[in-house]
Amino acid sequence: MRAVMLGVVTAGLGMMLFGVAGMAVRAMGVMSRLLVVAGFMMLGGFAVMLGGMLVVFCGLVVMLDCVVAHVSLPADDE
Repeated sequence: MRAVMLGVVTAGLGMMLFGVAGMAVRAMGVMSRLLVVAGFMMLGGFAVMLGGMLVVFCGLVVMLDCVVAHVSLPADDE
């Protein structure tokens, strides 16, 4: 039973290796296109991250401006 299982697994592995070795050249072009798409997705994610950081920084500037304005206002001590 183990010999049969081992033979089936080995045969499957061999067929996979033969399939990879016989891959057409145009299939390599498909892989390069996938890598280009993944690169564009990474650049898009980087742009979204930078936009989020800009929003946080602008919020921090507004908050600090409000704190400075509040501290510099004269107190009404009546």
